[in-house]
Amino acid sequence: MTSTSELLNPAEIAAADAEASMHMKEGIRLWQESGANVEEALRCFEQALELRRRLPTAVAAYAYGLAACWLNRADALMHLGDAAHRDLARQAYDEALALLRTLPLDDGRFSKRLVIALQNRALALVAHDASAAADATHAFTEAIAVLNEASGLEIHERDYLSAVVWLNLANVRVAEATTASDIAARDAALRTIALVTQREWEEASVAEAGLKARHVLCQTIARRLSSRAPGDATMLEDVHEATDLVDEGLGLVRHWEQRGLTQFRLLASDLFRFGARVYGRYQPHFLSEFVRENIDSRHSSRDYVESSEIAGVTAEFAPFLYASSAD
Repeated sequence: MTSTSELLNPAEIAAADAEASMHMKEGIRLWQESGANVEEALRCFEQALELRRRLPTAVAAYAYGLAACWLNRADALMHLGDAAHRDLARQAYDEALALLRTLPLDDGRFSKRLVIALQNRALALVAHDASAAADATHAFTEAIAVLNEASGLEIHERDYLSAVVWLNLANVRVAEATTASDIAARDAALRTIALVTQREWEEASVAEAGLKARHVLCQTIARRLSSRAPGDATMLEDVHEATDLVDEGLGLVRHWEQRGLTQFRLLASDLFRFGARVYGRYQPHFLSEFVRENIDSRHSSRDYVESSEIAGVTAEFAPFLYASSAD
């Protein structure tokens, strides 16, 4: 975009900033409403951007506001989807990051925005280009370093943001599906769980991070188990870890189902199926008990047990239950 001359008059600066805020709010409204008009929202973000590019970015608040414009523009461009828009989005993310990196990390607003910007850029790029994994890993690593210095954030907020960054890093690394990347994914997922374990029974967003981290760990274990030779001494350790992770995760899902939260059912079905397969292959004497525990509505809800996600897994392993009952 073409450069514009900086405003110097305080009254003009205040007026331009207020007008930019109006355009930003309108763009966000258009983005969030049903049947969102992304192109109209993008036009609003670009109007705000043109105004804020004329503000003195030596002032931290104006640099922060301009970065927000770049980030909203980037998100809208990514949503439009084609390669040309993605290239423009990458440039917009980089413009925002260049501004945010100049701001003091002891201000919680600035450090949080920088972390979110690094994450959004990484996730947007890797979603469309598997070869961007190294770029994304670098961005997540920078975000973690920022959080380690973010003294302006409350501890619980910093821990949650750190957990999400580690989780995103775990997801990117596990998707690479190599021995080295699985080791890195495992480390990142374990860090996520360590950060959320005290709060995942009380806050749904924290629980989601913990469940997804367990899902990543189960993926790495599944690959290890598939490559183990019969009688491998480490196989039993993997089996025990897998069943522990599944039992913990499904127990957490059932807890939230009892509180009326249903958003974890897809994750639960993956954990349920994986757990049943591990029990069935390596500890078949526990399979019936495992399945029965997870379809007992007294521990969750009838809607959960009868949902398509859970009922589908139950049907898959029903023959084992009937065989056990006959015995």
